[in-house]
Amino acid sequence: MATMLFSQHSSNPLEVGSSDARNRAYHKEYLSAQKINGVQNFTSEDGGSNFSRQEMVEYQNHLAQLYIRPKSKASGDELPVMVDLDESGDELSSMDCPQDMCDLEDDEEEGEDLGAPGEADEAMTIYLKPAEEREEIQLEIANLLTAVPQLSKDYKIVDRLGTGTFSSVYKAIDLWYHTKWDNRPWHGCHTPSSSAYHQSVLYPKGSHAFVAIKRIYVTSNPERIRNEISIMEDCRGTRHISQLITAFRHHDQVVAIMPYNRNEDFREFYKDLSMAGIKAYFRCMFRALRDVHSRGIIHRDVKPANFLFDPRTGIGTLCDFGLASRMDSSTPIHGVCLHTPPSREYPHGKVRTREEYDLEHLKKMQREARQKSSWPSERVGYPDKDTRPHSKANRAGTRGFRAPEVLLKCGSQTGAVDVWSAGIILLFFLTGKFPLLQSTDDIEALMEISTIIGRQKMEKTAILHSRTFATNVPSITTEGISWREFVLRQNPHLVDVPRPNTRHYPYNIYPEQSTPGRPPPSSSSAYSSHSSRHNRCSSRSRSPTSAHMDYPYPTQESHDTDVENALSFLTQVMEPESTRRITARGALYHPFLADPSEPEDDELFPHPFGEGVCRKYHFLDDVTDEPCVLIHVDEEEKVRRLVSGEGLAIGSRPCEFHRKEFGLDEDD
Repeated sequence: MATMLFSQHSSNPLEVGSSDARNRAYHKEYLSAQKINGVQNFTSEDGGSNFSRQEMVEYQNHLAQLYIRPKSKASGDELPVMVDLDESGDELSSMDCPQDMCDLEDDEEEGEDLGAPGEADEAMTIYLKPAEEREEIQLEIANLLTAVPQLSKDYKIVDRLGTGTFSSVYKAIDLWYHTKWDNRPWHGCHTPSSSAYHQSVLYPKGSHAFVAIKRIYVTSNPERIRNEISIMEDCRGTRHISQLITAFRHHDQVVAIMPYNRNEDFREFYKDLSMAGIKAYFRCMFRALRDVHSRGIIHRDVKPANFLFDPRTGIGTLCDFGLASRMDSSTPIHGVCLHTPPSREYPHGKVRTREEYDLEHLKKMQREARQKSSWPSERVGYPDKDTRPHSKANRAGTRGFRAPEVLLKCGSQTGAVDVWSAGIILLFFLTGKFPLLQSTDDIEALMEISTIIGRQKMEKTAILHSRTFATNVPSITTEGISWREFVLRQNPHLVDVPRPNTRHYPYNIYPEQSTPGRPPPSSSSAYSSHSSRHNRCSSRSRSPTSAHMDYPYPTQESHDTDVENALSFLTQVMEPESTRRITARGALYHPFLADPSEPEDDELFPHPFGEGVCRKYHFLDDVTDEPCVLIHVDEEEKVRRLVSGEGLAIGSRPCEFHRKEFGLDEDD
């Protein structure tokens, strides 16, 4: 169910950034119109009654300074017009600013206001889009509210974030976050030392809680919808995963609610993100993958479009579980692989012993394949009538990101397929090229990979999955080249020390930040005195590592170390044999991602329900299969039924219900 839970990503460049530098052009255009037409009634574009005009001018200028875009060579008339004024100079039309969407501050029943400047900015991103697109989005929103009428009672939809084959995603304000809902289960209980702590920080009273509303189209397979919702529910409480707040159905309409995550288009930062920023990117990603894989789940569609990363804070969130699947421990009937299914001890499986397969038959298969590789082109091809049994395997994913075992139709796939996809993203960073592999089918994809790693490695990889690989293409050499050599050929300047971009974590400059170890605030938190009253974005944007005002710039020595570690790491995540590919947990302990100044990842890992130090108090109901815990109330043992996300032990700490049993305060 490939969809986009993101804003401004490579596969869906729909949204102008909410803090785009073109805000200045927008404001200038609007003030010019006011001089001609006189002062009109304020709408939420002007900030309502909360801000004076001078404050808004300062705020817009502040945003333009924070988010300076590269100078464009395009002519001035190509700049998108942000305000739709007709030739007569009349005020904005009702379609440009419909009453039910603009007057956020006038709804007395909810008692909402625009809150902090950053919140006002987020609530008005739709007005940074061309008039035609705004009209289309507003019609979509009206259609959604008609199809699912209960949405309007609980959420105020303010923009569209993305649209895909099976769904569309919208940005909205949760009107009852502070008064109606119990949000603790999806917030989780991550400790302050965790990079996912921002997920557990509650929104301060009076602030807006932005959410992403995913509308799943009725054309989607019902089983795929059920699978996605079920998997997201099982991933509650995990790190750097888009959390499922709730989901509901109205007739044939299915809607899922998740937190809104700020992010930028991968293409905007991948070429100039520092090594420190790249490490932050992959620490978040591999923490997410470790937590997902430990629950027996494969994401299957790891790519930049599905990883919402904000380079200003170093925080990333894995989203879109539409193609996700559960690991299968059964053995397929046809094409049994020479490796075992995943297990706790061997997450990516292990090679079977020689007693478990016919060695002579495999040698015969290899000899025949190598013989075919020497044949002329007229003798090579597909059989006209192929009588061999068809191999059925999950091939879900995006082209260019599929691992060799997916292309070879392995019947016992593991989390290794996600690790390979993450390695492809690392290639983008190190080579400075995106995309890289763009084959249109599985055979071409295998040929692309073989061109780099060589025929010999691909033959060995194929035989691991009871397949053979044969090619007579002369450009595919026997030995191939290493991933290190491939990267340095593509980007010989990788070894040069870059000048970090001061817009990006951890080199951002925030005048108000003076406390060492304090997370960098959001883009709007550094503006004026309003930020001291509304610091929601600051408190909820905690960076993965301690951010200091004087974060050291890289030296040649430190950069050389980072490059060597990155290339070593690349080799292990791009290992073609899935059983030898590094696991998500192993990746976090590799020198490239390990940080001696932080606690070990095992101490911050949220265990699946029923595991951890307090597991003896956890059980599943025999009838309903609901998660339950035994708790002590007034020295009496009672059973408490839980919802997904509750009762997760983290590291060596017990869950929130059993801290007293382990000598901890309830608030610890």
